[in-house]
Order: sequence, then structure tokens, then C-alpha cells
Amino acid sequence: MICNSVRQQKDMQLVGGIVSQTGGHVGKEIAPGILAFGVDDMVKVLEQADVYLDATSASAVEHNLLQVPGLGVNCVIGTTGLSEDFLERFEGQVVENDVSAVVSPNFSVGVNVFWKICGVLAAVLEDYDVEIIETHHDKKKDAPSGTALKAAQIVSEVTGIEKMVYGRTGLTGERGREIGIHSIRAGDVVGEHTIIFAGNKERIELTHRAHSREAFAEGAVTAIRWVSARRDSKVHSMAEVLGL
Repeated sequence: MICNSVRQQKDMQLVGGIVSQTGGHVGKEIAPGILAFGVDDMVKVLEQADVYLDATSASAVEHNLLQVPGLGVNCVIGTTGLSEDFLERFEGQVVENDVSAVVSPNFSVGVNVFWKICGVLAAVLEDYDVEIIETHHDKKKDAPSGTALKAAQIVSEVTGIEKMVYGRTGLTGERGREIGIHSIRAGDVVGEHTIIFAGNKERIELTHRAHSREAFAEGAVTAIRWVSARRDSKVHSMAEVLGL
């Protein structure tokens, strides 16, 4: 879907795609006239590229990504589940090689506005209980979602609440100063996130629902265009891309 979105842009050219060596897709077309290469040919593909985009898995990213900045190629990374240690090493490579990158657990414009509002609500409702519920399709591999974790991080930074509780079971006792995070995996749900701010007499619920993965692909294209000509030795967020 991202490849198709890139091909529809008049100011972009898709030069290749990189897939798993073992998935059976190497050498096949990912778009008309555009072949899929294996990881072993990654350097050859990137010699033609200005921007490298990765939306695969954390294990693949942590195995492959650190070689990209050294090739002078900017990066857009939408993979979730990356460790803090790896992200620090990647940022070091971005700085050392004078390239630029955008790293975000979600490219959707709506989700990034959702995060912005989470911060606003947390600042005003700092004494309210906070619960985050996320729902995704039954094939999603990580839980909680990167989007839910980002929302929790934003609330934590604003309120100073450090304790995260992932689901509850048994005799949990009285709720403390914590952020509850709950994951649902069912059917073909593209993605849904709700954050609840609950007081003693009222509550606010803010929900984002993704109706189509095209929302993520379109946001990725926006990030590619934004970062393509930059050389500022920085890792940026999608909020910066969107001017939020």
C-alpha cells in the first residue's frame, strides 16, 4: 500500500523494495516494473535512494537499519517495539552521518492529533484516573500497541505518573496513581484507541478509529516528502512533520 501511494506521487520515484530472504517474494514485482530484493542486496537498492522507509518488524529493523545512515540515506521508520537502546544507537548513526530521520509508531494524521489532545487533557485533568484501551486485528504481533504506549508516555510526562498497569486480574485492591493499558485482539480491526479521563462525577473519552490502512500509508508519504531534502543530523517525530 505504501509502494502504491509512493508511485502515485508526481515528485517521487519508487526504486525498489526489500523483503525477507526466506519469504518467497525475492525477485517478484512489488509494483509494475519494480522488483523486490532480499536483504543481502539492501546496499545495492539504497545506492539509488534518497529515503529508506521501514514498516516491518522490530527484529528486522534492529538487524538492518544501522547500516542505512552510513549510506547517506534519510530514513522513515514506522515499526513499533524497538528498544530504547537501539533507538539511541540509531540516533547516534543519524548524527554521525549527517542525515535525517522520522521515527513514529503511527503515521496517521488523526492519531498524531489524538496524541496532541491526550497531552492537553492530561495537563488540565491531572487528578483524573487514566485508562487506555486499544483494539487491533487478531494477527497483530505486539501488545500493547505502539500508539497506546505513546499515549501513555505523553500522559506520564505531563502528569508525572510513572506506574503503568497492563490489564488487571485477581484481587487488585484500590486503584493507585497509575495509567491502565488494555489490549484487545479480535477479527480484522485495523486499529482503535480510546483514552479515558475519569473523575468522581464525570469522564471524558477520546477515541481514534482507523477505517483503512491507507491512512497510515498516506501519512508515510507525507513523512517521506518532509524528510527527503533534510540534512540536519536529527531524528524527528511525526508531530514535527505535521507542525503539531
